[in-house]
Amino acid sequence: VDEFPSIYIFGLDKDKPKKYTGQTDPQNMLNAIMDASVKLIEGRAKAGGFARERPPSEGSSKQEGGGVPSKVVQLTTANFQNEVLDNPKVSMVAFVAPWCGHCKKLMPEWEDAAQKIDGEDAFLGVVDATVETKLAVIYNVEGFPTIKVFPGGKGKSHSDAMEYPNERSSSAIAQFILTEVDRTGVAKEIPELVSADMLSDKCKGANKLCVLAALPHILDSSASGRNKYRERLAAVQKSFRGGSFSFLWFEGSSQPELEKDLEMTFGFPALVALSYDKQAYSILHGSFEEKKMKSFLHSITSGRQTITKMSNG
Repeated sequence: VDEFPSIYIFGLDKDKPKKYTGQTDPQNMLNAIMDASVKLIEGRAKAGGFARERPPSEGSSKQEGGGVPSKVVQLTTANFQNEVLDNPKVSMVAFVAPWCGHCKKLMPEWEDAAQKIDGEDAFLGVVDATVETKLAVIYNVEGFPTIKVFPGGKGKSHSDAMEYPNERSSSAIAQFILTEVDRTGVAKEIPELVSADMLSDKCKGANKLCVLAALPHILDSSASGRNKYRERLAAVQKSFRGGSFSFLWFEGSSQPELEKDLEMTFGFPALVALSYDKQAYSILHGSFEEKKMKSFLHSITSGRQTITKMSNG
């Protein structure tokens, strides 16, 4: 040190710090530190033999060992702002390294959890931190995997990110992010069933069950009455988030063929659970109360409910 003040940046080689010769205003010094941090991560990556291949782009990825399209969003420096920070959905992002054993163990759980929360105004993303080194610096990634949680709402910044505190099983991951959806995310409305094509689109899929609620005509129950039924249904849906159920409602007598096929001819409101692929269903025989509906759906998942094959199946 031959002058004061002297500023040195200690990078990968602590025995050879680099003297800082730039302007001493906060922004220039911060830029220098960020550049040094990126070089540090890149140096450690090379020393550790990191694979340097960029992750596949979103839409082209498949779950390893299967043909099911992945629901995990591949994130890069180029798309992070749009996909995460400016996206009103809740998200969780895993920063991983290709050589990391814990990351390899996490990814099947991550993929499974992403499937569970699909359509729930939330998503899971992944960043290859050995490639996207600037993102790794911004989010203080010091070990792998590092998992960050981003709340709902647009206009987020890096300071909004929270550490994921729970275990790394698919069920724990899905439950945590759905809880965050309830806290900060966009409230999900149950869509109204208006066509056979919509039924197919919403209800097709292996191990998928559709919960169909036929509600009274608005002239019979009034607007406030129908809204109460929808609120009860929404409360039930919330309890089964992350499961195999999809929820739809329609106005009683508006889908005569479907109502006949599902034996929904005893008055409204009425509730049926439908396996579209198996062409089988089960009817709730009881009142349209939240507790009754929850019990009914739990009995289906536990195999205690009577299942009927559709006559046209």
